[in-house]
Amino acid sequence: MKDIAEELLGPPVTLHELKNKPGRRQTLRATGSRGTAIVKVYASERAPVVAARVAALAAGPCPLRVPAVLHLDAERHLVFLSDVPGVPLRHAVLAGDLDACRRAGQALGHWHAAWAGRDASPLRAHTAERELEALLKRAATAPLEVTRAVTGRAPALAAPWPQATVVHRDLYEEQLLLDDDGRVGLIDLDDAALGPPELDLGNLLAHLDLLALRTGRSLDEPAAALLAGHTSAAGSPDAALLARCRALTRLRLACIHREPALLTLVRAPGHRLGAGQVAGGALRQERHRGLGFP
Repeated sequence: MKDIAEELLGPPVTLHELKNKPGRRQTLRATGSRGTAIVKVYASERAPVVAARVAALAAGPCPLRVPAVLHLDAERHLVFLSDVPGVPLRHAVLAGDLDACRRAGQALGHWHAAWAGRDASPLRAHTAERELEALLKRAATAPLEVTRAVTGRAPALAAPWPQATVVHRDLYEEQLLLDDDGRVGLIDLDDAALGPPELDLGNLLAHLDLLALRTGRSLDEPAAALLAGHTSAAGSPDAALLARCRALTRLRLACIHREPALLTLVRAPGHRLGAGQVAGGALRQERHRGLGFP
């Protein structure tokens, strides 16, 4: 790996591990005399697939900063990507910086709007059926309480949805980056696909629900600012679809993080949310009213 890094970035090169998912992927930052890059090392044959997706997104309409592919080594399962500058959105959320949250939501909305109706080959459609399959696979290894809840509730949330635009597909507050110049970046595009913008919004809001549970504080206002920013750029989301996507992500996060408290936030099909609840989760109100599935 270092020989490629030195050619791209200049010697000497140091490597710093950012993430490691054994059996799946290792992510590192390579730093050389001429700059930095992100290196992704895959256990599978995914490197060319990911490189093709990222290259297609980098070549398209880019209101968001996204990585560029610097080098692909399919034999070694390596992809080198440009290092997108910025601080994760999580910092602005926890600081209550509503302007920054609104700016991030607006940039995401512009991205969704810019890609709507455009050719996004080689991205695949991410259907509700595929989302449900992935969720049930997660549920199979979750604690029994979570498994029962997910398998009982998920099917009612799995009606078809449109493949309206490009979506990140697994978006959370660490993957939107804000820099000092006011620009917004988007990273970790390995699973980018075609789907409804509500899927990204639902993922993002559900992750803020998890963050609110972990920090013991309301994040309704940052969530509402994100949604308002997105709406200003891409129009109002489908409220029912957004609630469904958010519920599916809550169930998935309950499996991954073994967090049964998220299950109480998943509402029965047909229950309509108010604007504040759609935007911010209204975690304390939902707990107080005891809403959710019987």
